[in-house]
Amino acid sequence: MKQRDIRFLKFLPLRGPSLWTYRPVLEVWVDIGELEDFPSNTLPGFVERLCEWLPTLSEHRCSYGEAGGFIRRLQEGTWPAHILEHITLELQNLAGIPGGFGRARETSERGIYKVAVTATHEEATRVCLEAARELVMAAIEDTPFDVAATLKHLEETARKYLLGPSTACIVNAATAKDRGIPAIRLSSDNLVQLGYGAHQRRIWTAETDRTGAIAEGISRDSELTCRLLSSCGIPAVDPEDKDNNLTGKLHRLLIVGGTMVAATRTDAENVIIDVTDSVHPATAAAACLAARVVGLDIAGVDMMAEDLSQPLTSGNGAITAVHAGPDLTQHLQPSIGEARPVGRAIVDHLFPNGDTARIPVVGISGSGGNTEIARLVAEFLRLGGKYTGLACGDGLFLDRRLLESGDRGDWESGRRVLMNRSVDAAVMENSADVILSQGLAYDRCQVGIVSRIDPAAHYGRYHITNPEQVFNVLRSQVDVVLQDGVAVLNAADPMIVEMAPLSDGEVMFFAADPTLDVIEEHRAHGGRAVFIRENEVILATGDEESPLAPLASIAFLGSAPTAMRVENVLAAIAAAWALGIASHVMRTGLETFSPEPAI
Repeated sequence: MKQRDIRFLKFLPLRGPSLWTYRPVLEVWVDIGELEDFPSNTLPGFVERLCEWLPTLSEHRCSYGEAGGFIRRLQEGTWPAHILEHITLELQNLAGIPGGFGRARETSERGIYKVAVTATHEEATRVCLEAARELVMAAIEDTPFDVAATLKHLEETARKYLLGPSTACIVNAATAKDRGIPAIRLSSDNLVQLGYGAHQRRIWTAETDRTGAIAEGISRDSELTCRLLSSCGIPAVDPEDKDNNLTGKLHRLLIVGGTMVAATRTDAENVIIDVTDSVHPATAAAACLAARVVGLDIAGVDMMAEDLSQPLTSGNGAITAVHAGPDLTQHLQPSIGEARPVGRAIVDHLFPNGDTARIPVVGISGSGGNTEIARLVAEFLRLGGKYTGLACGDGLFLDRRLLESGDRGDWESGRRVLMNRSVDAAVMENSADVILSQGLAYDRCQVGIVSRIDPAAHYGRYHITNPEQVFNVLRSQVDVVLQDGVAVLNAADPMIVEMAPLSDGEVMFFAADPTLDVIEEHRAHGGRAVFIRENEVILATGDEESPLAPLASIAFLGSAPTAMRVENVLAAIAAAWALGIASHVMRTGLETFSPEPAI
């Protein structure tokens, strides 16, 4: 007999975009047992206890779209899995763990639910889920629960696992919608990759891969720093020199890429005051020169001075230190004054002129044929001069070199490709099972391909039981197409055609039959399509048609090509066209490509 309890059956860390959302989430399968028969409005005192322990639940909007919506749902009656979702989100919020997204969905098995919540760090979110379960059960059973002790533990967990504030502010600025630079955490501390492949940069707190070891070494030697600055005419003193009678207040100026972006003053009571707008241009210039003399691209310049609104001279103050990897917290959270967007300043320095640090990424999803499509797209890219990483069902490849055999169309292999500093382009196969159990390895892609869908092939795993669920899983590949990217869709599959409006970028259809209504209507509106006419591959834009290659010249098809293999070739050609690969390069690839893995 099932117990009156909430049991966790399975945890699935979805580390990239999935059917839930673009951001990483932790999905947990929950068995609420007999509680399926006890919605919240049937449990005496339950709602009151939750509201007493967590009064900020009143801010949750839930399905009514306004503050208090979740409390209203509790009062009307909702089930423990949904309540667990909201309690987890609120505990994360109170502990300082970024979040905001949550969903709870029934499965076809009575009492079994999927709960998904934002997971900036999966271990921290798991601890919050476990604490939420204990709190909900205590409220159900009317037993004591120490909220303060729980929050203290969760705050300690957040400090242990999350990025530090300096690193986090840079990452948040990079990944914001108006910059769209992807981020990959490379270690358990604060080493982070911004961008993909050959275009990536790395940060470690407020140091970057432009921060030289010699410059950092100089900054750690206060006597040497002082001597170098003085030799360049910059007023400077060694803070360890007890004979100097330097007076004034301590100031910290943040220099990024040769520009002062923030300044603070610390008074005798350790109150930090933002003084950015009052720094004299000559004083700012002196600090910038100090960073340049030491050799730092990002520097915290300490000054002792009475008033930074006056030029820095020997009688008005001096520089006492130049720091590599300065703490940004005081500029983000001054006691008095305006917080400064120092993270954005660092991102704009690393990636000027709107650079998103992306390489072309091609993702392929569907119910079959994806490995062949991935291999052929990678070959087109290689012939086009791109050093290409490929993670697919045949293995993990760099250029044409096989690194690991076997099925490597997974999150981990995809990440390895994106972390490689030699890679100019990436191609990744993503099965429905990978999307359901791991998430996509990338945040967005230049080209997203959906090959074909056989709903029944996906039933029986991950509680997938109907076509609508299959659609919601595989649409993930279309959801992540960039605005300047292309969704490549099979026009012969009605379910895939329905995904077209979900693409933020262009849509390009492929099919063997050029007379399909979908293709004709798409072309009537100026759209692009790839199809077969008179045994020749045609690239069409609106009314214009351009022959690419006869089917007989495509070695991969053989003498008796199957309909599925023809579709695979058309999908790969469409992707190559979307990537801007020249026709003659595509023809060469079609004539020479072999599906046999290279070694």
